[in-house]
Amino acid sequence: MEQLTLTSRAFFNNVLGEYEEFLTKRFKYDKVLPMNTGVEACESAVKLARRWAYDKKKVPENKAKVVFAENNFWGRSIAAVSASTDPESYGGFGPFVPLFEKIPFNDLSALEKAVSDPNTAAFMVEPIQGEAGVVLPDDGYLKGASELCRKHNVLFITDEVQSGLGRTG
Repeated sequence: MEQLTLTSRAFFNNVLGEYEEFLTKRFKYDKVLPMNTGVEACESAVKLARRWAYDKKKVPENKAKVVFAENNFWGRSIAAVSASTDPESYGGFGPFVPLFEKIPFNDLSALEKAVSDPNTAAFMVEPIQGEAGVVLPDDGYLKGASELCRKHNVLFITDEVQSGLGRTG
């Protein structure tokens, strides 16, 4: 292999700027933050969501809650296993990251209850759960989840490591 796909931003890279410009234009984003792995991307999303909650939503310091759909998998870091409902993933690794709430996948009523808490910063969900099998949401679930998050001023984070950029159709 003669090319690196992503290096630390501590090193100059003449391709990163072009890549970021392409992504922002293609998806109509203001900014992008490329990461090396899915777990790093999800950890960064949680960090950014909590910072946003403190700075913009005015959630009291150290009170920002993040909601996750059950049966998720986004890695093996302590934050990722803190969000897990799989004893094989989290067993023997506590204590866990506080204020991570897990709700049933595909359950808009449970989501509405969770995001109605004014301290909720974000809801993270996989559009198609891969580690739990190939679990598809009901029609309208993701749209409904996005609308509930918008209604309650909660960030809607989709973990698309397995399904992103049209890989699933």
